[in-house]
Amino acid sequence: MTLVYRGDIGVRLTISTSNTTMPVTTALSLLIKKPSGELVTATPSVNWTTGVLIYDTVSGDLDEVGEYRVQVHGVFDDGDDLRSDRDSFMVYEKLT
Repeated sequence: MTLVYRGDIGVRLTISTSNTTMPVTTALSLLIKKPSGELVTATPSVNWTTGVLIYDTVSGDLDEVGEYRVQVHGVFDDGDDLRSDRDSFMVYEKLT
């Protein structure tokens, strides 16, 4: 894996939910917690057949150095409001 640096734009976050039977009406979001504790909510693209979510970072998403935590949040038609396990990745400072 390539290192991720502060200020990088277009870093592709790929999350495999392993859920291939999720209804297409499910509202999915990606929660990204920065090292400072600030929470960013992003809208990933979803491949409903494979259960894979993809989000490409935009300006401001990776503006801090340190450990970022990510979690998928799903709201289902039947009222279930669920969150996935958490994962994390590091963002580093570029050498100058």
